Amino acid sequence: MLLALLCIGIFLVQLDVTVVNVALPAIRTGLDTSAAGQQWVVSGYMIVLAALLLVCGALGDRIGHRRIVLAGLAVFGGASLVCGTAPGIELLVAARAIQGVGAALLLPGTLAVITDQYADKAARARAVGIWAGAGALALVAGPTLGGVLVSDLGWRSVFLINLPIIAVALPVAWRIVPRRQVAQRETTRRLHIGADFIGANVVAGLMNLVGLGTLLALTLYLQEHLHHSALRAGLELIPVLLPLAVLGPVSGRVTARYGPRLPMSFGLALGAIGSFCLLAVQPTSRYAAVVPVELCLGIGMGFLTAAVVNAAVAALPPDRAGLASGVNNTARQGVGAVGVGLYSTILSHSMPFTTGLHTLAWLGGALWVLGLGITWLTVE
Repeated sequence: MLLALLCIGIFLVQLDVTVVNVALPAIRTGLDTSAAGQQWVVSGYMIVLAALLLVCGALGDRIGHRRIVLAGLAVFGGASLVCGTAPGIELLVAARAIQGVGAALLLPGTLAVITDQYADKAARARAVGIWAGAGALALVAGPTLGGVLVSDLGWRSVFLINLPIIAVALPVAWRIVPRRQVAQRETTRRLHIGADFIGANVVAGLMNLVGLGTLLALTLYLQEHLHHSALRAGLELIPVLLPLAVLGPVSGRVTARYGPRLPMSFGLALGAIGSFCLLAVQPTSRYAAVVPVELCLGIGMGFLTAAVVNAAVAALPPDRAGLASGVNNTARQGVGAVGVGLYSTILSHSMPFTTGLHTLAWLGGALWVLGLGITWLTVE
C-alpha cells in the first residue's frame, strides 16, 4: 500500500507533463495567447521542477522525507486548483510554476522513501521499476485522458482532475508514510562521487532530452501537421507510451538480476533506431510513418528509465537517498525541459514540418549513441 501511494506521487508529476501537451491548442485559443505563452505553460512547470529537485532532495535527507511528500501533495493540489481556474495566461503560467514546486518535492521524496524501506538491493531495484512504471503509466494516460477531457469538458479539466486524486492520497499519506529518524552525520565525512554516479545521471539527462523532445514533436506532428483532434492524437500516441508503463517493472527485475548496464544499453540502442526512423517521414506521409518511431522510443525508454534511476541511486550511500534522487531527477527534468524547448524551436523554424523532423532524427540518434558510449564507460 505504501509503494502504491508513493507511485501516485510520480504519477501526478508525470501526468502533468503529457496531459497538458494535448491541451495546448485549446489553451492557446481559450486564453487568446501566443505560441510563446503556450510553450511557457509546459516550460514553466519543467524549469521550476528541475531547478528545485536537488534542493528538495537534500532537504528531505535533513528534515525527513515524510514531510517532503506531504508538503509536495499539498502544494501540487493547491496549484492545480489555481491552474484550472486561471482567467489569463499569466496566472496560468505562474500556477504551473508553483505546480513545479510541488512536483520537485514529490519526485525525490517518493523515491527516497522507497530507498529507505527497501534495504535489499534486488528488492529496491524491483520497487524502483514499479515506481518508474507508474510514472510511465502517467505518460500513457496523459495524452489519452487529456484528449477525452479537452474534447468533453474543456482544457481546464486537465488540471482539475488532480484534485480528487490528491484528496484521497494526502490523508492516506499522513497515516502510512513512516517517520524516519534523521541521521546526524559527522561534519568531517566526505561524500565520494564516482564515475558511475556521474555517468548514470548524464545518461538520464540525455534520455529525457531526446525522449520528451520526441514526444512533443510527435504530438505536434499529429495535431498541427496532420490536423488530428486532441483525442485522436492521444490515442495515436499509445504505441510509444504503453510500453513505458508495461516495461518499467520488467526493467526493474532485469536490473535486479543482471545490473543496470544491460537494460540501459538495450534501451539506448532502440532509442537511436527510433530517432533515425524519423528520416522516413515525408510531407505526404500519414500516421503509419511514425509508428516505428513510437514503438522504438516506447520500448527503449521502458527498459532504460528504471535501470538508469536505480544506477544513480545505488551509486551513493542509502543515507544520501534524497540527494541521489534529487540529482537524478534534476538531470532528467532539467535536461528534459531543454529538450522540449530545443525540439520546439527547431520545429517552429522548419518549413516544411518534416524538414525539422529530419534534423531531429540526426540530433536524437547522435545523442542516444553518445549515451550508449557513456554507459559502457561508467556503468557496471
